[in-house]
Amino acid sequence: MPSSQPLPARDAYWRDLASAPFPNGYPAEDARTRLLEELYFQRAVQVYLGALPAVNMLAIRDGSEQLWGAGYNILPTWKTRMDAKAIIPTPNADVVYAQGYLDLKKDGPLVVVAPPGLIGMFTDFWQRALTDVGVGGPDKGHGGVYLLLPPDHDGPIPSGYHVFRSSTFNVFLFWRAPATKGSSGPDTSQAVANIEKTLVYPLRMGIPGDWKRMQFPNASGVLAKMMYPRDVSFYEKLAQFLDYEPVESVDLYLRGMMASIGIVKGKPFMPDSRHRQILEVAAQVAPKMAESLNVSSEVLPERLYYPGRRHWINAYSGVDDRFFGNTFLNVDVQATFFLMAYSSAPYMNINAPGLGARYPSTFRDGDGDYLVGDRTYRLHLPANVPAAMFWSVTLYSPVNGTMVDAGQSFPSINSMGQVSQNRDGSYDLYFGPKLPSGAPESNWIRTVPGQGFAASLRLYGATMSFYDLSWIPDDVVKMM
Repeated sequence: MPSSQPLPARDAYWRDLASAPFPNGYPAEDARTRLLEELYFQRAVQVYLGALPAVNMLAIRDGSEQLWGAGYNILPTWKTRMDAKAIIPTPNADVVYAQGYLDLKKDGPLVVVAPPGLIGMFTDFWQRALTDVGVGGPDKGHGGVYLLLPPDHDGPIPSGYHVFRSSTFNVFLFWRAPATKGSSGPDTSQAVANIEKTLVYPLRMGIPGDWKRMQFPNASGVLAKMMYPRDVSFYEKLAQFLDYEPVESVDLYLRGMMASIGIVKGKPFMPDSRHRQILEVAAQVAPKMAESLNVSSEVLPERLYYPGRRHWINAYSGVDDRFFGNTFLNVDVQATFFLMAYSSAPYMNINAPGLGARYPSTFRDGDGDYLVGDRTYRLHLPANVPAAMFWSVTLYSPVNGTMVDAGQSFPSINSMGQVSQNRDGSYDLYFGPKLPSGAPESNWIRTVPGQGFAASLRLYGATMSFYDLSWIPDDVVKMM
């Protein structure tokens, strides 16, 4: 852990709990109240961390539907790429995003015609992948027809589809389509044209005229608030979701933890005023605990990509795409992932040269200090960046993974843009509140004084030199 010696005030608080008076073996009234409230608080914190994948997803759906409406036929698409107006965890400014929210309880089994050229997925609303779609999925990037079944489906299953059953009625449809290199930067036109070939319709409707016409509203440049809450509404949103979904979609231990704070399927969630106060505080403390985990590599095994050499970290440290280690669900890695990000699928965590993607990130400079928006930094990327498709560097808030918003629509530099290259094929990128003297503006991301940031390096189609460590990115270093 970060410290082997507890701070005196913290130690005294714990010891005070341990020494609460129990005359004749029974708790004194004040002690009983205090201990029960402490138990409720601890349970609320653990429920927040355990349910973060679901509420993260719910907030994204709700924020989207407030702007563009609900329905299987509505697929908001960031047609000129996702920008800093999207208040969402770790958005990617270098591909075209399209995100849909399907309800298999309302509409029954749904057919999805996926176009070619995607890097996509379907997940349930606990953000467990049903399948990759596109390059990493059964259609191998050529496009295919998928059939999504609700958890309670017991009817016949027709042939001719890629069939997947969801554990939740709610399903997330997530398309990413790579841009191409244009004359002035990434060209999204072909990616958007591909996405707009998507078709979604209920299986029960055999007549095409009965299908709702697909809509692809342009989400680029729109202020979209899709961030999970850090107040009591987190638990209210969770309670509504739990009531809608089948019992089997949540493991019984987490369901029991939720029940201990009053969230039970089929019963109204009505905490009294005192419990609401505790929930309010718990919803503020829990994400700060996850933030502290996130920057503490010594707590998370296999966190560092280059131990003792660099500060780049792996968000999937020692786990698969569902956050399972060798013998357990790594709840710490899961919490830190969904604090900052959303969506997880096998293709995102595959160790296969030329396939998938790798996402080294860092909160620290070469001296081990946190990255802050007041200072100016340089990141040197050696020649031959190991990315078969493309690479990019994006700056994010260390608090929740939203894009740094310092007036640049895209706080990102990518190999499809007009990035300046050194004579030896390497790159020098710059982060700071002002453009450093002599630095090309194309290689600079503006930061916000008084705000920290994390730098994320994306390697799409990471090649062998990444895996055999013959190519290693430099640390981010201070310039001034």
